[in-house]
Amino acid sequence: MHPHLSAFGSDALVLAGVLIATSVATAEPVVFHTAHFSDDVVISLSLVGDSQSADRDYDFDVLIGLTTISPDGRIIYADPSRHPARVRCGAPAKILVGGIEYPVGETMKGTQQENWKRDLWHTVCKTLVS
Repeated sequence: MHPHLSAFGSDALVLAGVLIATSVATAEPVVFHTAHFSDDVVISLSLVGDSQSADRDYDFDVLIGLTTISPDGRIIYADPSRHPARVRCGAPAKILVGGIEYPVGETMKGTQQENWKRDLWHTVCKTLVS
């Protein structure tokens, strides 16, 4: 596993372990979350595809890309996989990744509010849709 992925917790293991074979891409990836590390390495998560969800409990099916960037701005690693997730914008707002549902949205407090799942939800439901 990539040494910096542990900062995303066990969710990163789920996300990193979920691979798909299809290639859906938006015109330009939208970075929705970045994590900065003490060695000045940055990991960016980006929205690389989205469509209306095939599941009636969700609004969007999305594809997530992962890129690791060196302190001088070079791409160290660009994950060739596209990791699927589902997003529900309305109450109860949630993200489905690796078969696990995570509550998200405006009502989340503290550290629960500031994580990649909440950032994904905000980008898909508040930024791109509005």
